[in-house]
Amino acid sequence: KKKEYSSEVGGGHPENPLQRARVKAGVSQEKAAEELSCDPRTVQRYESGEKSPNKTVLEKMTSCYSCPLSALFEKEEHDE
Repeated sequence: KKKEYSSEVGGGHPENPLQRARVKAGVSQEKAAEELSCDPRTVQRYESGEKSPNKTVLEKMTSCYSCPLSALFEKEEHDE
């Protein structure tokens, strides 16, 4: 069975700050992939930690997710 890409905002790695920033911004992996000029699977790899985004991609993420660069690295220990 082929895995379908859903347009839901979410993912399987909520502890990952890249995913947290994307979800908080209400951006789906597909929309993020479009904005970052990559494949949705690449966004999944970034969020699972399989692959690290380069500086250019990180800058695009801050724009796409409307967040500071620090939000893509910090590990939140508390709920706001």
